[in-house]
Amino acid sequence: MQMSHNRWLMATAICGAVVIQLVLSGFVTAAEQNEKKPAREETWNVIYLSGHRIGYGQSVVENLQQDGVAIVRTSAKVHMRLKRFDQTLVINQLQMTEETAAGELRMFRLEETNPPAKPKITSGVVEGNQLTLTTEVNGKATKVTRPWKKEVKSPTYQDRLIKDNPMKPGEIRTFDVFFPEFAQVGKVTLKGQQYEDTKLLDNTTQKLFKVSCTHTLMPGVPTDSYLDKDGETVKVSTSVLGSAMESFLVSQTEALKVIQGAELDLSLSTVVKVQPILKVHDTKRAVYRITITGQDPSLIIPAGDTQSIKKLDKETAELTVVSLPIPATAKVGQVAGEFLESSQYLQRDDERVKRHANQAAGDATDPAEIARRMEKYVQRKLDRKNFSTAMASAAEVAQSLEGDCTEHSVLLAAMLRAKGIPSRVAVGMVYSDQLFAFVGHMWTEVSLDGKWIPLDATLGHGGIGAIHIKLADSSLTDNGPPALSSFLPLMQVIGKLKIDVVKSE
Repeated sequence: MQMSHNRWLMATAICGAVVIQLVLSGFVTAAEQNEKKPAREETWNVIYLSGHRIGYGQSVVENLQQDGVAIVRTSAKVHMRLKRFDQTLVINQLQMTEETAAGELRMFRLEETNPPAKPKITSGVVEGNQLTLTTEVNGKATKVTRPWKKEVKSPTYQDRLIKDNPMKPGEIRTFDVFFPEFAQVGKVTLKGQQYEDTKLLDNTTQKLFKVSCTHTLMPGVPTDSYLDKDGETVKVSTSVLGSAMESFLVSQTEALKVIQGAELDLSLSTVVKVQPILKVHDTKRAVYRITITGQDPSLIIPAGDTQSIKKLDKETAELTVVSLPIPATAKVGQVAGEFLESSQYLQRDDERVKRHANQAAGDATDPAEIARRMEKYVQRKLDRKNFSTAMASAAEVAQSLEGDCTEHSVLLAAMLRAKGIPSRVAVGMVYSDQLFAFVGHMWTEVSLDGKWIPLDATLGHGGIGAIHIKLADSSLTDNGPPALSSFLPLMQVIGKLKIDVVKSE
């Protein structure tokens, strides 16, 4: 397998979401403990991952009056610079929220810039009991209206809460928060811990009060904030992709210093080493023993047409994966309309996507043969392997003809839909015979004869063997969870996952 097959998509999208949470979890101090609130406050922080400096964050909080109502406006900027397979990955995110003093969300806007893909923008406005949500991908916007509950808080509410009302050891607070990066509501739980000797950026130690934060959208990713005696958050830490991510309160000058030394390369730091598997692409059946520290694998790894899982104990399960070859002939599966419709990531009606679909299908009319030809076409056509983009849409890929496994997957899925063949994307891990390890990956599935048949346009072997372990799938519909949600199971297990190959046939 070439190195380009080892797509590590989670290291970009998830890092961005967690860093936004880091910036907004502790470094926003919108209110003092007294009655008087400053009109404007600005804080800066520096971000480290696995001991490597990867970027900085800036937060600006303004206390305003709008129509006689006290409003808190928060702007948080994040800049990150990393490497994947020795290619530079740059992500910039800007999130702005407006809320009442009680934490009631009024509006938000989240913009992510990750060249060469076009900016991705999510924004929302709350009016009464409705949220109008607008998402923009590849320059095209989609708007939906959702029911809204007044008690749902802004994503920055928790920071002002622990500033205005300091927590005590053992105290627990819970409330619902809207998370713009997921475009969903999650339940946040804060727990006051104890004062701990905490190592800071300058290697000094300070006794700080620890507050742990968890939320239901990312249950396996707790965030710890460390507060000084005045309630100022000095440090925030969490675990990302099995590595420690830390953020420290610093001056603007310190935050904006140029990253020194080699940039952190995430591509090889998150692999799961296993004993060698022979003739990987010919495997018909494989049995793996899966261990996830602190978690039940049978609750994380889904069963489906290609895999079954059996719980052995609270942290171990036996996973059986079988190959499901593309049939010689087939009929299109009868599935929900979301697997056929055009969406912001799978633009089946885009002219370039349709042109590629027609060129790939040629004179074929049988859905199975079309799928087989399309898989090979995308593998051959995307000959420029680009690891600098988190996740482009099919329309962008159809134009640029570059990318890694996410770009191969979305283009193939959109092309299938352009021919009326249901498709979805799958997220999980694939075995690399260069690394003797499982690595993060994304591929496509097509519905034929009532089964979801896997296709991997990154590999282009005419289907796959039993070396793909699926953790999630998605239709990438505009009416469902955002694309980021599909990657959460992968994020939950990296750094905690052990795979033993019991048998491969």
